[in-house]
Amino acid sequence: MRLNDLDKDTILMARAEMCRRSFYFFVQKFWSVIIQEEPVWNWHIEYLCDELQKLAQYIVSRQPKPYDIIINIPPGTSKSTIVSIMFPAWIWTLAPWVKIITNSYSGDLSIELSIKSKDIITSDLYAKLFPNVTLRRDKSGKQHYETTEGGFRYATSTGATITGYHAHVIINDDPVNPKQANSDQMRVTANEHTKTLSSRKVNKENTPTITIMQRLHEEDVTGYLLKKKADKIKHICLPAELSDNVCPEELKERYVDGLLDPVRLNRSVLDEVMLDLGSLQYACQMRQSPMADGGNIVKSGWFGHITMADFKALRYNEPMHFYLDTAYEKRKATDNDPSGILAACRIGQYIYIYNAQKVYKEMPDLLRFLPEYIKAHEGDRESILHVEPKANGKSVVQMLMEISSLNVKPTPTPTDSKETRFKVVSPRIECGRVLLVEGDWNEPFLDEVCGFPTAKHDEYVDILGYAINDLMEEEEDFSGFSKSMFGL
Repeated sequence: MRLNDLDKDTILMARAEMCRRSFYFFVQKFWSVIIQEEPVWNWHIEYLCDELQKLAQYIVSRQPKPYDIIINIPPGTSKSTIVSIMFPAWIWTLAPWVKIITNSYSGDLSIELSIKSKDIITSDLYAKLFPNVTLRRDKSGKQHYETTEGGFRYATSTGATITGYHAHVIINDDPVNPKQANSDQMRVTANEHTKTLSSRKVNKENTPTITIMQRLHEEDVTGYLLKKKADKIKHICLPAELSDNVCPEELKERYVDGLLDPVRLNRSVLDEVMLDLGSLQYACQMRQSPMADGGNIVKSGWFGHITMADFKALRYNEPMHFYLDTAYEKRKATDNDPSGILAACRIGQYIYIYNAQKVYKEMPDLLRFLPEYIKAHEGDRESILHVEPKANGKSVVQMLMEISSLNVKPTPTPTDSKETRFKVVSPRIECGRVLLVEGDWNEPFLDEVCGFPTAKHDEYVDILGYAINDLMEEEEDFSGFSKSMFGL
């Protein structure tokens, strides 16, 4: 063997060893194999590589996993390149027997990521550095391919069946897209599919799940997982702009001029993205917060505030009215919706929300509670209790009419979506005609109302909409939309 050949072999061996020891070095080395654009080596790329490398040590050594990982990061930051393309190819350099299941919101995307990872594995450079990693010729498809050492990668998609496969690591990359996240059904499907993925583990103690996505809704897959097992998850949240959402908190120090990536996601780019996405989707996808600043459809700053003393001094004999959104049953482990009730009155051209409360009560307790609540919140003979006729609302109306002296009235059946109905009343809030009487209920009320439609609950949204339309029903329609949307 000639000296030059020996030198080449030595160099190859050294590079291969450096790749095995450093996932970040591997990413740098193989970037040009699949990506044509010049890379921008922002700090978050090395950080994510280091975190994945730490987790890989447990996978390769078959030790109990210390945690799962959730990565919330804006689009266009190389998250899928690092996690779904590079990481599977790299971990096989350490242990080609590792079995991998990857998932995305669509079959096409999942397979595309799988193919790009395969392109790395079948590249000349990979073959030179890692000749021990080879794919079986008889099982080398796009969706599913295997190594000669018993490892495999199987690409699936949200809602698809996963049978016959168990993995040492599961990668859930964008399990739901922004459009799907607006659908309750699609979010439930994504969450249920995530649960199914967790059942496809070689060993529950040893198999970690890596979830990569942008935040899209409070009840998206990230929200679902954090609620279910936050203590078993390492949460990495890197919004495009510096905020309290940054997690772990020490990463705030790495932001430059308040930006995650001042080259690819500079102020000019973010301003343009804001125009394209709108405030709500910008908050979700770029800030990793499923609520726009101050609120989504309505902003917290649109509501006026008045002290209890000033309200009582202002009010003469204007009647207090009540609006009820009922739930099916009391709170259980499944976290059923509560019943929401709101007290409001109109004085002049303004609506004053006197109180808002949520309760978990079954029918008998709810029927006893309502007269007590109305009496405690300035109700009198002129007060009307408006009840939304969904769930057990019809039964509440019928029973209260029979057993109480309350003035009970069912609200009309709505003829449009909840989001459309709330947009109808939002101009009245925006112009400052809805005020909150100060109380400890204000903050949770605003969180839910301003968080709609991405907040978990929306009882206050319904009854606030009915209150505004009812108390201003004699006026011309302020918003330019027909009140028939509310059935009024």
